Amino acid sequence: MQREKQYLSKFETKRNKLAAFILVFFTLSWWSMSLSVFKNFYQPMETLNPSIAITARASYFTSIITFSIMGSFAIKRSRRLSFLYYWMLIGAISSLIPLMLSSINEWQLFFVSVLLGSTFGIGLPSCLAFFADMTNFENRGSLSGVVFLVSNLVIAAVAVTLLNTDLKVIALAAGAWRVVGLILFALLKPKQETKTKDNRHISFSSLFENKRFLLYFIPWFAFSLIEWFENPIRVSLFGEFAASVEVIGVAFGSIAAVVGGMFADRIGRKIIVLYAFVSIGIAYAALSIMPTDIVVWYFFAVIDAIAFGLIYPIFVLTIWGDLSQQRERQKYYAIGTVPFFFAGILELIVKPYVLSVRPEAAFSLASFFLFVAVIPLLFAPETLPEKIIKERELKEYIEKAKKTKEKYG
Repeated sequence: MQREKQYLSKFETKRNKLAAFILVFFTLSWWSMSLSVFKNFYQPMETLNPSIAITARASYFTSIITFSIMGSFAIKRSRRLSFLYYWMLIGAISSLIPLMLSSINEWQLFFVSVLLGSTFGIGLPSCLAFFADMTNFENRGSLSGVVFLVSNLVIAAVAVTLLNTDLKVIALAAGAWRVVGLILFALLKPKQETKTKDNRHISFSSLFENKRFLLYFIPWFAFSLIEWFENPIRVSLFGEFAASVEVIGVAFGSIAAVVGGMFADRIGRKIIVLYAFVSIGIAYAALSIMPTDIVVWYFFAVIDAIAFGLIYPIFVLTIWGDLSQQRERQKYYAIGTVPFFFAGILELIVKPYVLSVRPEAAFSLASFFLFVAVIPLLFAPETLPEKIIKERELKEYIEKAKKTKEKYG
């Protein structure tokens, strides 16, 4: 009887992890598809009225941030699983709404931008918090890397498949994809978690008073700003080579996400992030010295892809789950994802100005600020418990000792 209960417990744990994987994977890939729907909707306005198109795009990112923060409170009023089911269903419906609009004018454009942004943002914190709840310190990094690997490959495949297709096809694909994710998630029947007595309510202000949180949040915020600011300059400099950079990014970034996730669970998150920051800083430094050298372009593309593969899974899925142990994880994830979307807003604002900056100067500044951003990380505590690291080192030592004994008798 005891063995049967233990087996059921292990089976239930694996099922919950699979459900969390499916939830995040279908959410990230659906977001990419819904973003394609939005792009197809605002692109005609870029020719007619560029300022309106930019404002609408800024409204899209603003809606994600605003409703993400609002959504972090939603779990107080509803059960999380029910909330996630409704969120995925609403996401599928919102993907199809643009098909019902006969023409594209300013008001319709703003309506679609707010609709798609809000329907994605409002459930994002609960989605990521569910992933953190269904994983633990020992496997959170590895699963995060696998999620990004699969998501990147599917997003790239879908992008190629839907290339040069009209709004109708993309919207239908996005809606159908969200429904498939909802069905698979429901079929797995993940267990509704129960709140423990230690699960305390926290305020957003208390997050910014938390030293551990800030020591990771500040570098992540700096990295997001630098990458978004430098992106227009890189695209302008690379020209046709920019397409090759995207391919390199998917290939090397996906591999780095898996490998980095595995090492993050073995040696810690901090050292992986430090390596990524330092390497991308060196890559920018090389690009500032020889901005027109094709060999340096390839070097930068590979290093940048690896850095992205290491940084994004850790800062989107892993770190905030580690830091929010026994607390309201939705709020950690709501604030933790703000830098990525906020940087998207700033890119739209500063793009006309940064293109006037010489590449050498822009890349030198990027390298400098990336090295500065490393400073808080040097003082940040490791989020992977030292006990887990020591236990794995001891286990590996014992296994090596056994093999040596068997080999030499």
